[in-house]
Amino acid sequence: MSLRRLKQVNVGVVRIAFVTSEYVLPNRVEGGLANYLKKTGAELARRGSDIWIFVPSDRNACWRDGALTVCEVRKSALLLDAAVRVPLLSRVAPVAQQLLAAHRLARRFRKTHRRQAFDIIQTSNYRTPGYFLHNDRRVPSVCRVSSYTPLYRSAYGRTRNLSESLSDWLEIRHVLDAEAAFAPSRFLAETYARMEGYRLQVIRTPVDLSEVTPDLSYYQRHLDGVPYLLFFGSLSRTKGVDLLAEVIPSVFARHTALSFVFLGRDDGLPNGQKLADFVRSKCGGFESRLLFSPALPRAQLCPVITNAVGVVLPSRVDNYPNACLEAQWLGTPVVGTRESSLEEMIADGETGFLADNGDPSSLDAALERLLTQTPEQREKMKERLRAHVGTIISEDRVGQLEAFYESVVNRFGATDR
Repeated sequence: MSLRRLKQVNVGVVRIAFVTSEYVLPNRVEGGLANYLKKTGAELARRGSDIWIFVPSDRNACWRDGALTVCEVRKSALLLDAAVRVPLLSRVAPVAQQLLAAHRLARRFRKTHRRQAFDIIQTSNYRTPGYFLHNDRRVPSVCRVSSYTPLYRSAYGRTRNLSESLSDWLEIRHVLDAEAAFAPSRFLAETYARMEGYRLQVIRTPVDLSEVTPDLSYYQRHLDGVPYLLFFGSLSRTKGVDLLAEVIPSVFARHTALSFVFLGRDDGLPNGQKLADFVRSKCGGFESRLLFSPALPRAQLCPVITNAVGVVLPSRVDNYPNACLEAQWLGTPVVGTRESSLEEMIADGETGFLADNGDPSSLDAALERLLTQTPEQREKMKERLRAHVGTIISEDRVGQLEAFYESVVNRFGATDR
């Protein structure tokens, strides 16, 4: 029976399980995947579905996040403890730990499913949290492709070890073994078609339409009255933060009142150096105009985005990032990169600016185009951004996801279980 049919005959609300490697938990703020699930789950719940989140954690707990039910499933530290004592085991311990976490998630899901059946599961391929739930004839599963890890690792600037090779293979199998799979960007869909010969449907990430009461405390304490550019997200080479270190000195020399704000977890460089330290080392004499901070709650983040001159996302590889959507929703232009998926979100010179991928001089030029806009040009860009966001809303991307679920449930129901 289809999702729409279930609602029409009042059999009950559709129950959807998101089995994920990360979510926004009380003790930590996670990245793009977590935020995607939070906003998509909230919108599906608003439309009448019963949404459950199953996520690895350091504890067992079940609680309500608004209309969503969150089940934290405690991970085991036994393998990591053993790996310390057995060096050979340390080579495969991370992927074994990943599989053990997936097994515990599957066990918790099935226990919940026996009490009241779910209609469909959505998993992410990142760290294969739903690995033991694919090809399970009790309930259909779909996979949202969050990444193609070999490409991301290359952009990060390092080769893979044995455990990572196994993990990459598991992530690819996670996609291929699902009843169906989709990607948020054409960039990632084309990567899978080229590298794995597998065609993914593209269902783009929706804009977060939930209301938030702005918390101005961080902005007023650190940034009130200061013109600044903003990067927010995980600080990594994949996200191009090292390119910003090459560009900021010349930008600061031309724009003497400007500051640069970095918000997010510092993942560092392949050599272990923190990117905050790397940026500071490249910006000698300008350190006072740099501000680094951990990720902020959305209520504090929104005023920082709204008041920025622009958001800068010079990613080498990305997947239709939430950061760009959030900035555009708030009317702040974004400087992004071509051949990274950001070119699918930004019309160069119309709704933002694009630089060539991995090219500091091109990034410098794109930033200069942003910073030398006249007030009239900036207002026209904001008008175009409002129209762009209006188009995204009219696409009803959550509705597209519901239709995708429906097609999978229909095919699954037609098979002999």
